[in-house]
Formats: sequence, structure tokens, C-alpha cells
Amino acid sequence: MFIALAVFLAASSVACGEPAPESTRQSRSDTVDTAAEPIAPARYLTNFMFAGADRTAFFGKFDQTTNQRALLRTYDAWWAGSDGWTELLRLRDTLPVPRAAWRVLPATAMQVQVGDAREVVALTFPAPSGRVELRANADASVWTGPTGQRESIGFATLVAGGEAASGILFFRRAARALQFPGDPGEGRGFVMADSAGNGLLIETDRSDEPAVARTWFDGAVASWDSVTFVADSVSADETARSWRFEIPGAALSGTIRAIPEAGVPAFRIEGDLLADGELLRFTGLAAPLPLP
Repeated sequence: MFIALAVFLAASSVACGEPAPESTRQSRSDTVDTAAEPIAPARYLTNFMFAGADRTAFFGKFDQTTNQRALLRTYDAWWAGSDGWTELLRLRDTLPVPRAAWRVLPATAMQVQVGDAREVVALTFPAPSGRVELRANADASVWTGPTGQRESIGFATLVAGGEAASGILFFRRAARALQFPGDPGEGRGFVMADSAGNGLLIETDRSDEPAVARTWFDGAVASWDSVTFVADSVSADETARSWRFEIPGAALSGTIRAIPEAGVPAFRIEGDLLADGELLRFTGLAAPLPLP
């Protein structure tokens, strides 16, 4: 099954443009390892998008800007379960500039655990119904994003209310030195998973086309360029509510529908995919993916 999709792409484990690994460390407090000397002002955007096959979802956006004196943080995170979206974190503060200004730092309402290469391996939040923890298990593919930073798709577990859900995690970091002008455009990411452990990621630019996709089917990851991706229906406020896509040469096409919800910039989606003539049901989420 999925013979046309089983094109394996080897991926580098360390992305261009990131600091070299230093040591294993777990960050669980607000302690900041401050820089010894001033660093160039820059902005870093980090996104976490988790899609579970049971419609469980997580969306986190971490916006950090440095100047010569301070690091300005704007952190937001939500998770979605059977009762809809719940806000986990809304943080606006200023810290001394750390040595690694790109790194997502812990906060009073969020613990951060990092691995050997200083990548985030877990985020933990207190919540009224019990702690919520997003834990990365293993990467399926790692690549360099449009600003030279790390992006990856892999497997993760979301624990909420004592229940654990397995799914697909998309990690994305983008960066810009403030001496250069920013990109006013905004793309989107669509992350989906099914009950068999298959996954699909579609990234679009501001005009939807051309789109790129990464698939995880039957244990093989593949990357696809020039994906046809178009809005199929648009609401009264000109917001797309469903989309059609086709991956040329992969025998994969489908439709994606938005699940109407309010209150967060991300929204849950469901999709019907036709892969090698077989119909598959996927669930996931979509969210804006701006550049700094």
C-alpha cells in the first residue's frame, strides 16, 4: 500500500543557522543564562502544531525579540479536547538577553525540557483539569526552513486531564536580524494525523499556491513540491472553510474542512484523503505561519 508515497528523504539532524549543541539540560524555572556581551537585535518565531487522531490538538506560538538591553517575549499556547480550545499560556514580559536568544524559555505557567542539542522535547502547563504536557517522541524528518532555521515533523504525545493522545507534531522556527526588513506575508500550516499513525503536513505561502507537503505513510517520509492547493469554499468574511489539494506523482489527493470554532488563531480541521485509491480519514489543525 502507498507504493507511490514510499519515497524516503534523509534529513539532517542539525539545521543550518542554529547554535551548536552544548550539553543536556532541563529548564524548569525562570532562570536565564544571560549573554556576556551584547548580541545583534533579532526576532525569533517558534511554532508547535500537534494533531492527534482523536481530534486532540495543541498550538503554541512563541515570539521573541532582542535588542541591546532586553529580550521581549510574547508567548501563547492552547490545547483542544472534546470541550473545544483551552488557553494554557498568555505571557508578555521582558528578560535580560540570554546567550541563546532563539531558545523558548520557561515561565511561571510553563516548564520547558530540552534535549542534547538544546531542542525542546517537552512543554508542561498547569491547568484546572490537570496538567497538560506536550512531549516530542521522535523526528520523522528535519529540514531547513525559509530563514535557515530548523523545521521538523515527527511523533509526539499530548497528555491532558490524565489522558494521553498520540499524534503528529510540526515544529517550526523562523528568524530575522532586525537590521533587515521583515516579510509582511503570512503562510499557513495544515497538520493532520489518522488512527494508523500516518501523517500529512501542507505548508502554503500567502497565496496558497504553490504549496509544499510532507507525508508519513507506512513508515516512510516523503517531501513534495508544487502541490496543488486551492480554497474550495469561502465564507461571508472571505475566510476559506474548505480546500482541495493534489500531490502530483504521489497518487494522493483530498479535501480539508475547517471545524467552526472561535477564540484562537488556529482551527481544527478534518480531511478525506484518497491514497492509491483508498479513502483515509484524517483530523488535525491549521494555523497561520508568519515570518518575522
